[in-house]
Formats: sequence, structure tokens, C-alpha cells
Amino acid sequence: MPFVVPLVAVLGKGLAAVAGAGLGGTALSMAWNLRDSIKHTTSPVSHLLNLTDGDHISVTAARGDLPFQHAVVVQAARDPRDKVKVIYHSGSGAGARVELGEVELYAHARNGELLRHQNEALVCYSAESVVARAESLCAQSNSAERREVIRNYWTFFRDDQHFANWCQIGFCFNDGIKARLITITLRGSVVQRVERWTCDQ
Repeated sequence: MPFVVPLVAVLGKGLAAVAGAGLGGTALSMAWNLRDSIKHTTSPVSHLLNLTDGDHISVTAARGDLPFQHAVVVQAARDPRDKVKVIYHSGSGAGARVELGEVELYAHARNGELLRHQNEALVCYSAESVVARAESLCAQSNSAERREVIRNYWTFFRDDQHFANWCQIGFCFNDGIKARLITITLRGSVVQRVERWTCDQ
């Protein structure tokens, strides 16, 4: 995705400045501003064939038979009643894991309980990259030797929503400082750098 390089460069410099100076405001208001800036939206998925690989999904009803509330689709359904393969985060502390699951979502879609989370394309990874990021930390997608390494990263995520956001956009909306930083940069220098970078291509 062509815009990743300039965006990361801006955020990298901005984060250092923000960390040193400090920013006022609550994490909640920062996260709210961020959602507005990157056009975070949710839309109901009433038909499983509308899901695609790399989608960040959530279910609005109680988990019930599902081991997650938020997950990343890594293999969409080929038939309306097929199971969907997803990767999700579960547990906390020493019990935290990132796992692959094959789940039935037909009833959730039919009942209007299945949502897809979308963001401004400028800050999103490509669908292929979202899947790759999810698989890079998934227990079933890695060798036993590699699992000994990646298990150290599982505790980083607060919950399955944090993990799904990390796969899709690289951060969580509840990360106050990052939220404020990205809000500022998206309103100013990022646009300028992207326009300049695009003109140079």
C-alpha cells in the first residue's frame, strides 16, 4: 500500500515529540477524535458471502458458543452456511493466546448480530497484510519453536478487539497518546506528506 511509508515516518517522529511534551485531554476523548478522523465505521453483515479475507468482524450478542467478540477473517465462506475461519485473541496474562478458529456465523448474520469494522484506507493495512499479521502471531500457523517466541507477544493485547485493531491498523482506539497523535497528524502534515510523496511517483 503506497501510503504506508510516509504515514509511518510521520507517526514515528510525532510519537517521540508527543511522548516528551505530553498532551492534555482524556483517553476517551482522544479515541473519539481518532474515530472521527479516520472514519471508523461499523456495518452489519447480513450475508456471509459479503465477508472477505482480512475483515475485522465482531458480534453484538453475548459470545454464547463463540470464543471471541472480535476477530479477523482469514478464510471467508464460499457458501452462505459454510463455517468461517478466523483468528482471535483470548485470555490474559499467562493464559493469553492467539488462535485459529472455524466458526458458524450464519445465525449471527441472519439476526443482524454480525458487524464489519472499517477505517480510512489511508491508515489501514491491505487485506493480505491484515491476514499475514494475524497469522504471524497465531499458535496454529507457526511451528512449535516459533510459538515459544510469539507467545511472549500474546500478553501485549488487552483483549480480542485490541488484537483485531492491531492487525488492521496497527493500534487500538483506546491508546490515548497514539490516538491524539494520529488525530493531529491526519489533520495536518500527513496530508501534505502524502500529496508530496504521490506527486513524486
